[in-house]
Amino acid sequence: MNDGSLYKSKRTAKSLWQQYRIYRDRLELQSWILFHTVVVPANEIQAVEVRPSVFRGQKGFIWGLKIDNCSLCRHVLLIKKSGLFKRIGFSPDEPEKFVEICKSIVADR
Repeated sequence: MNDGSLYKSKRTAKSLWQQYRIYRDRLELQSWILFHTVVVPANEIQAVEVRPSVFRGQKGFIWGLKIDNCSLCRHVLLIKKSGLFKRIGFSPDEPEKFVEICKSIVADR
């Protein structure tokens, strides 16, 4: 993590070998689907939570942008304050740790 990131997810099959990074002032979500990296400033984050697989008896389905296989495993749901896609689902290698660190940068704002 010599690049200044607080967290950098490992590339796995469930994340489609994409990488998700947390910095003090933003999130960077690499996306092969969108062909670029989605940058979310910390002050744009409204909520972030760990969600179960839709196959675990969870009612409902996250509506929004899914940038990997997030419906098939435990994943992170990011809700932004504004933008075209306010709800983004993705699967970092450690969802609980990702959410914990993400909440800490939001609390600092």
